[in-house]
Amino acid sequence: MADEAKGAAGEGVDERVKSLEEALSLEKAKNEVLMEQVLKSENTLAEKDLEGFADVIPNEDRAFWRGQLLENREIATGMLNRMRERVAPAPAAKAEVAPVAAVVPPVAVPPVAVTKPLHNRETAKPAVAEKGAAGGGDRAAKLRNRAQEISRLNGCSFTVAFRAAEQEFGATS
Repeated sequence: MADEAKGAAGEGVDERVKSLEEALSLEKAKNEVLMEQVLKSENTLAEKDLEGFADVIPNEDRAFWRGQLLENREIATGMLNRMRERVAPAPAAKAEVAPVAAVVPPVAVPPVAVTKPLHNRETAKPAVAEKGAAGGGDRAAKLRNRAQEISRLNGCSFTVAFRAAEQEFGATS
């Protein structure tokens, strides 16, 4: 009798296992159908996005961007939008400037002829007020020659010798 009870219980378990296996295979089939639908909708969405960004994506890069849209649509669309903004920033800037200019009241701008130049050559004093046509060219040549002579005699740098020559000529001039 104990064996018969086990056998009856075993048959119930076997039937239950078979029903669960059938239910599992039915759910797997439903899952496959749903996955096919999801993949199909993702592909159509990627194709729509590619068509929408046709002005930014060249034909040879469509496969790459299709993969990017399928992999991470949010980042890919963000990148494509930034690329679109870089390609055509001028019309967007003009569109933004026009309403602002209409809102701001016009400001009176003084005429250009009224503005005074930063430097008027007519009223400027000459930089070198020495006699002679060469101006300060003669003095500069004398300073250079004396600095070279001092540098050679004392064995010092030209800069130090030039300062000494300036002091000498400053006292004599």
